[in-house]
Amino acid sequence: MKLRDLRTRFAHALSTARGIPIKDELRSYERIVREIRALDFSDRDDDALAALAGAAAERIRAGGEERRELPLVFAIAAEASRRRLGLEPFDEQLVAGIAMHQGKLAQVQTGEGKTLAAVFPACLGALCGRGVHVLTANDYLARRDADWMRPVYGLLGLRAASISAESGPAERRSAYRAEVTCAAAREPGFDCLRDQLCGTLEEQVLRDLSMAIVDEADSILIDEARVPLVIAGAAPGDTADVGRIDRVVRGLRSGEDYDVDREGRRVSLRLEGHARIERALGVEGIHEEAGARVFARVHAALHAHALLSRDVDYVVRKGRVEPVDEFTGRIVERRQWSWGIQAALEAKEGLAIRRDGRVYGSITMQDFVGLYERLAAMTATAVPSAEEFAGSYGLATVIVPAVKPVARIDEPDVVFATREEKLRAVVREIDRAHAGQRPVLLGTVSVRESEELADRLLRCGIPCEALNARQDAREAGLVSRAGRRGAVTISTNMAGRGTDIRLGEGVAGLGGLYVIGTNRHESRKIDDQLRGRAGRQGEPGSTRFFISLEDPLFERYGVPEFLPGGAALDEPRVLGEIDRAQRIIEAQHHRIREALRTYARLVELDRRRVRELRDQALHGCLPSGIEAARGDPALRPRVVQAFLCSLDCFWADHLLLVEDIKEGIGLERFAGRDPGLEYIRRVGSAFDAGLEGVERSVTEACKQAAENPGALSPEALGVPRPSSTWTYQVDELTPIRFDLAAMAKWFRSLF
Repeated sequence: MKLRDLRTRFAHALSTARGIPIKDELRSYERIVREIRALDFSDRDDDALAALAGAAAERIRAGGEERRELPLVFAIAAEASRRRLGLEPFDEQLVAGIAMHQGKLAQVQTGEGKTLAAVFPACLGALCGRGVHVLTANDYLARRDADWMRPVYGLLGLRAASISAESGPAERRSAYRAEVTCAAAREPGFDCLRDQLCGTLEEQVLRDLSMAIVDEADSILIDEARVPLVIAGAAPGDTADVGRIDRVVRGLRSGEDYDVDREGRRVSLRLEGHARIERALGVEGIHEEAGARVFARVHAALHAHALLSRDVDYVVRKGRVEPVDEFTGRIVERRQWSWGIQAALEAKEGLAIRRDGRVYGSITMQDFVGLYERLAAMTATAVPSAEEFAGSYGLATVIVPAVKPVARIDEPDVVFATREEKLRAVVREIDRAHAGQRPVLLGTVSVRESEELADRLLRCGIPCEALNARQDAREAGLVSRAGRRGAVTISTNMAGRGTDIRLGEGVAGLGGLYVIGTNRHESRKIDDQLRGRAGRQGEPGSTRFFISLEDPLFERYGVPEFLPGGAALDEPRVLGEIDRAQRIIEAQHHRIREALRTYARLVELDRRRVRELRDQALHGCLPSGIEAARGDPALRPRVVQAFLCSLDCFWADHLLLVEDIKEGIGLERFAGRDPGLEYIRRVGSAFDAGLEGVERSVTEACKQAAENPGALSPEALGVPRPSSTWTYQVDELTPIRFDLAAMAKWFRSLF
């Protein structure tokens, strides 16, 4: 593409994004792209290219400006792409790479080559001496990206590696010491938590978190931002009361004993419900601090029964409850609901109740990526969340124009009064397209609906592939074949994300891939991502949504209330009201995320303090009180281990206390107190007192160790290490209800 054409399209893209945080005009990108294109290394051999890259790295590490070396490094990487992959980088990919090097978020259209675009800033960052992490949505994409782009990195003298959930400590340690490491975003986060439980520096696997490039940023940094990563250890626990509480909660009546707020995804007991539960359980004061544990169990059971539905929010397989991701419709492995809700669901379904284990550490994805010195990102759908990207991550959005004009046709939605009418119409439409051999990709929102539609199609004699499991290589392979003549693929809405759907022979003449959505979603960007499966790189294609007023979106948020009385279902005003409802829902989700971030911020500040104390201890620096009491230098290693074990156990206890406080803090308003300020006071006081207790107990053990060396053992201190640990993600369902303004004022006073 010529630069003047790029300028025209880029300017048009910017003009359609009013109000989006964009810091640069096209001229700066155009100038740099021109500098890159002016460098021709086609006559240099591989060794010469590697030498040029090495020389650039030396200049940067000697204090040279990265901006001066960017055209050279990008031009070398482009030549490596031609030689090793047979791919000629587009100007648009270079623009995206420049934006990411500058610490911005590049919006790159689906199918426009984000994987190659990320190689340019990754190469420059790695040559600068930073370990670069390319964070993706899942293990499959991490392996694919590392394997695919490894020859390019290799020609520049850089090593690329990947890790997955199955990678062991040695493999992880080696991968993180590569110049470029590709991983599902959760994996470095879990390693961060594991490192915080290590007894020595040698056991840790991560090195400094220098630079991260986040792919699928809307999913990882927005949708998944409030999903904490957790490390837990084996611990004794009693789950006998879970079943008993489940039986009591089954007898409660919605609207009389408790209220359900489906928009905010909250459930709250009324005073009548409190009284009924206390009578049934034979306890008093569950709303008081002493009854926090029982109250938490009751609240979890209410969530399980009132807000979560089988085969929509979760499935039961092989005797286990497995969550379904609300954004992708996939069954998600290594995830469970938070703080008692998982056990409550197991009781609801009559399954064996597993112990939660003792939580030793937790961090949200937003807080984890905030640990990187430099952050960049890319996605196909940044605009709807651009303000949040800027406010929460400091990422300005740069809209990269498509290489070729989009030829896809997005047909108007078809709206039905009932779900049954909608499903019959969907089957008829697929039958019509299949008769003409046009491939169809059908996006559904739940396991239940995908299986129901697959059954209907098969009964009509229409063969189909149905996917509703987690994304992996098998799913990506099936989705990649969804563009063949006559193919009918039923999948979750984001199936095969990151996978090209190539049109089969003659399919372009049939109109290309036909994408049908069976529901509009809570977020418009999910709708856009589904549409983006068709019409990639200027290919033909079309999309259409079939929706009904009985769909989950309408039932959960009461959207029919928005609709004008007596309006015809095909009236444009109806679809306009649906769009307005989506904007309202997106705003609600944003407020929920902000609420969760607000109260999580206090815990994150405390977590960083604990991490600082651990790191200091691992390097031999203990609190002054313990230093003065430890006496014999030969005891130093044992004192360090005693302090680490005590600190870890304190933090585990503190996390549990925080959750107990959070569950019942809203009741403080009945006592005339501000719940937000009470939360701050309780959590802050507990943290300070806990740290003092750790130092006091270890100091006392040091004094006793002269006569009894066993006094420093974890067993003597009552802080044994867990015999095993495991990691998982939890779904945070309940935003806390209190005065967020008071908390925000308090947090600002800290800085």
